[in-house]
Amino acid sequence: MIEREVFKRRTILFDSLETFGFIRENDVYVLERSLSEGMTCRVTISSAGDVIGKVYDAELGEEYVNHRNESATGAFVVGVRTAFESFLREIAEACSIPKLYVGDQTNRVNAHIASVFGVSPEFLWAKFPHFGVYRNSATRKWFAIIMNVAKGKVVPGAEGEAEVMNLKLDDRTEEYLGVGVYPSYHMNQKSWVSVLLDGTVSDDLIAEMLAVSFANSDKKAKKR
Repeated sequence: MIEREVFKRRTILFDSLETFGFIRENDVYVLERSLSEGMTCRVTISSAGDVIGKVYDAELGEEYVNHRNESATGAFVVGVRTAFESFLREIAEACSIPKLYVGDQTNRVNAHIASVFGVSPEFLWAKFPHFGVYRNSATRKWFAIIMNVAKGKVVPGAEGEAEVMNLKLDDRTEEYLGVGVYPSYHMNQKSWVSVLLDGTVSDDLIAEMLAVSFANSDKKAKKR
């Protein structure tokens, strides 16, 4: 959805919605605007921060959906799609603030790492701008990396995208494998695991694994 792409790394500021022009109707905020000649848009934002936008042909009173078809390239549909996305980005800029990651649990884990280990993520690759690497400040070794990847790369047969965290558990790797904790994606599976950050694994268990991984990163390299 276009709405998800615009708002997935944003946190809604509900206090600013009515100032922007939204009208509160029970548990949702609603705003309507003309997009182009004969086309209108109605955006609703729920109390949970879910954003849904619908475009209507004002003359016919029917919902217009062609702008969601990426293969539709006619001048009219491209114009509607552009105006719709521009309207959503205007709302996002005025009524939300950026957040580091998409998922609530992912952002909680990031806050935990900052609080317990005093470490902030490093975003090292232009090709993967949302991959956050966490290093032990003393040894400069990685102890965690958060990535947004195709879920099927971690969970066989799964669809969609997921945020996962790789942790270095070394000789305790097999101890933690189970629902939500898998052999690592893109790293040595004997030492690393990939943890789904979608609520499948509890915050407490993730904190425990983080402590193990950090301890492993704190070990000094053996002298030859």
